[in-house]
Amino acid sequence: MHHLLLILFLFTAVFVKINAQSIELMVGDKRVFGDVQWLKPLDDSFKWSLFSRTRATVDYENNTNLFSGAYLNYTTRSGLGASIVGRISSTASGIDGGFHIFKSKENWMLFGLASIGLKSELNYSWFSIFRYTPSLNEKWRFYSSLELFSSFNRSGHVFSVQRIRIGLDRGGFQFGLANNLSHAGKGGIRDNNFGGFVRKVF
Repeated sequence: MHHLLLILFLFTAVFVKINAQSIELMVGDKRVFGDVQWLKPLDDSFKWSLFSRTRATVDYENNTNLFSGAYLNYTTRSGLGASIVGRISSTASGIDGGFHIFKSKENWMLFGLASIGLKSELNYSWFSIFRYTPSLNEKWRFYSSLELFSSFNRSGHVFSVQRIRIGLDRGGFQFGLANNLSHAGKGGIRDNNFGGFVRKVF
């Protein structure tokens, strides 16, 4: 329980300090998941941007996992561009380089990044977020989000995650059902964490 309180405190502190653009808390049947994100343009044309994300997970046996990443992006008018990613987690750290696509409209948003770890051992990954948020009436929107991450090395599949959110949005406050699925190794060891989420966009 003390780990859970610590994680919630850290996310609150991060939110207050950097004025996060979104904060999410998901409570599942196996663990609690928190996510803080912000995106800052570095020029008026939005070609250069910095995206930061910090995630934390704690299960009901007080096992924790932390991840923090910073994405420096250069995006052309077509929505294509290059990214450099610095990341640190409970198990590893490193720098990745790759190419991304970013598209955003009133009702949907897509970001996808194919990257390679900048180290001697070959490691490559795919990361993407797709959100679909059509209007239901003047006050309410349908909210859905699909996040995918897969990592590979010379031996094949290392790890994959799928995060699914389906719910409603009112004034930037979102809530609904959530499912975090993960698969590890060649044999595909699976884990499924089902629950509910609340998310606030600022």
